[in-house]
Order: sequence, then structure tokens, then C-alpha cells
Amino acid sequence: MLTVAESGSISHAAATLKIAQSGLSTQLRRIEQEFGGPLFRRRPNGVVPTELGVHVLGRARQLLDEFGDLLSTARALAQPAEPPRAVGLGGVDNPWVPLIAELVRERLPHHEQLTYLEPSSQAVLELLRTEKIALAVISEFPDVVPPAVREFAVRDLDTEPVLIGLSPGHRLAHRQLITLEELAEDTWVAPGDRSDGLGLSLRIACERAGFTPRFRYFGADQTTAAAIVSAGSAIGAFFAPGDHCPGVSLKRLANG
Repeated sequence: MLTVAESGSISHAAATLKIAQSGLSTQLRRIEQEFGGPLFRRRPNGVVPTELGVHVLGRARQLLDEFGDLLSTARALAQPAEPPRAVGLGGVDNPWVPLIAELVRERLPHHEQLTYLEPSSQAVLELLRTEKIALAVISEFPDVVPPAVREFAVRDLDTEPVLIGLSPGHRLAHRQLITLEELAEDTWVAPGDRSDGLGLSLRIACERAGFTPRFRYFGADQTTAAAIVSAGSAIGAFFAPGDHCPGVSLKRLANG
């Protein structure tokens, strides 16, 4: 993605990366689908970033700088995953995992990329401990004991808000900010992680607001959850950035 932006052309980027132009176009479409819109505007003489593309590219460059340092330390500590020369990445379902996977592919174009999505941060760290992966993307949430990572080289990437997703026809969809108390009677899509992530943090926050969330949909990844919310069947909690949730009105919480 960054190579496309720097080259100004998909064909030139493919030549730089030494991959087929069709393969690069397929990867780019997959990333654009994940973020919910086109990242580049096609022109006769090449491509230029869209407004969404400018936003994503800016954050991607920040992440790449951070991961350059992390890759150096992680590769020194971890054995290569099978097959040889492959770089393994693991994380819980969220939009940053495929973005970081793409950054690793661009940084190490001659290495095979393996990506593992796990139901909990502990499961991701176990892959790291057993040297099945070299990089782990771990999230920490309010009121939830963070996973133990002292044995690993750690870099903080950013602090991102969790957004509440509503259907466009929801009674609060016109508001910029909402409170958890206003959602006490709604049906929820349960976050896909297990007991050490967003699901537990959300339940504790709702109980602090005076109610237990009515989880009625379970096991959905963020893309499936967005489809359920968009249809008006429930509301849900989503990781920022929210560009991967087309048809969903994403709201910040006024109380946290």
C-alpha cells in the first residue's frame, strides 16, 4: 500500500515489490474492502490517494516506523516459523491485524507471511512463546487484567477509543456522543474475544452504568458484527478505526 502511494502507480509498485500486478491489485482490493472504501483514485497516468487513503497511509507510516524497531528485536529472539523464512503474525480480530500484516509484507517482500487470528490475547501470546509467530498484536482494555508480556520486547503503538456501532435507523444515530445508560434496553452483538478482552471490559462498563448488556449474538467477527448492526438487529462495540464498518453509524461514548 505504501509502495503504491510512493510509486504513484500500481504497475510501478508491483515491479518494485517483484510481484505480479494482478496479485498486487488483489491485495489492494482486499485492504480497501477491510477499510470500507477506496484508498486510491485511479487516473490515466497512475493513482492518487483518496481522503480515506491519506488518513490510512499516515497512520500506516507511523506503524511501520514502530514495527521496524519491533521486527529487529523480535527476529533476534524468535526462530523462523515454518515454512523457512516465513514471518508469523498473530492477534485478536481487529482491523489493525491485516494492516500490520500488509506492512510486514511490504517491509519483507521475500518472506512468506503467516497471520493467525485467535480468540484471546493469551492464545496469541502462546503462539509467540512457542515461536510459531514472531510478532503479536495485543490489546489492553479498561478494568481487564492485561496479559503478561514481560518476557517479550514490547512497543506501544497507540491508544484507540472503542466505538459503539448503531444502525442508521437507530433512535440515537443522529447524536455525536451517547452514554452507555441510554443503551440499557438494546440488544448487543457480543465481541468475538474470550474473557480477557473487549467483551469483559464492555460488560464491566455496562454494569457500572447500571445494567447487564443483553448479548444475543455470539462468535461474530468485526465484519459479521457490522452486518448484523447495519441490519438493525442489534448494536455492538467496534475497534477504531471504524472505516471497516460500512453501513454502521459509529459513536463515541460521552462517559469514557
